Amino acid sequence: MAFKLLEYYSLWHDFLLEGFESGVTASESIGFSLESVRGVLFCGLGGSGIVGDFTRALEYVYGSKLPLVTIKSYNLPLWSKDYITYIISYSGDTLETILCFKKALELNSRIIAVSSGGYLGREASRLGLPWVKVRSGLLPRAALPLMLGGLLGSLSKLNIMDIPEDSLLEAYNTLRNTMADDAEPYVKVAYESDILVVGGCGVYSIVADRWRQEFSENTKMLVKSEIYPESAHNDIVAWQTKRSLKIGFIAIRGGDPICDNIVDIVVAKYREHGPVAELKLGMPSIAELLRGAQIGGIASILVAQRRSVDPEATPVIAEYKEKLKKVIDLI
Repeated sequence: MAFKLLEYYSLWHDFLLEGFESGVTASESIGFSLESVRGVLFCGLGGSGIVGDFTRALEYVYGSKLPLVTIKSYNLPLWSKDYITYIISYSGDTLETILCFKKALELNSRIIAVSSGGYLGREASRLGLPWVKVRSGLLPRAALPLMLGGLLGSLSKLNIMDIPEDSLLEAYNTLRNTMADDAEPYVKVAYESDILVVGGCGVYSIVADRWRQEFSENTKMLVKSEIYPESAHNDIVAWQTKRSLKIGFIAIRGGDPICDNIVDIVVAKYREHGPVAELKLGMPSIAELLRGAQIGGIASILVAQRRSVDPEATPVIAEYKEKLKKVIDLI
């Protein structure tokens, strides 16, 4: 099973372009007016919801004609009726996202669905809503470039974000050339640790948070992410105290001179407590954000292999979903 996940990560370059084309196609005739639109909202959770976070991070690189907002809940604020609302669920069956979709319909929002099918796909087809349809058969966390490409293609077609063709080509080549060996320094730190801490700064904060998700699901380790400079005002205080557990640290470096200096401060503090590995990324771009995520995903799968853990098995999430469905059915 781990080998299948690794194969998916090796196809990320193709997934990105495939998703981008799907987004463009779905947005060629959207069926609603863009007049009086005040912004763009992304609603989704987990491996689907983080796609909105990556898109917002890329707003700092490529700009956006409208403000971008992420919602990770089952409800929408009343002001969202004036926003284009992307409802994102890889399976199309995420319960909280379905509730978000129903709220968007109630508010008469301008809806664009992003999924491989499921309830969301069926309803989008039935109601004649734009649907960025991506390939099925993957785990949501392995489908990041498919869904991110879908959003970027759609936003580009709607003239909300300008995504240069050379940026897509750079990302394609970067992802195609990322190898399992690139993950080895981070595998070593994580494998030898009881708890893993991943820190990132600025635009690359979302890469650190993505690593937290990947290592939590794939390795079943205790993992936390620290988001700088915010974490310098709270989380970092925890490192005033020595602990008996083996703690490993991974720092995501890059972005701008201020973040580089912040990471220097953070790494010096981390080294007082355990082994540190640094992932050095270049200036923010689609290529570098996805490369950071790709290396984290590969590293988490390799750690799972070495610990004889099935990276695909997440029975506690299935249990949560089953119990949540019963609660929703009672409401």
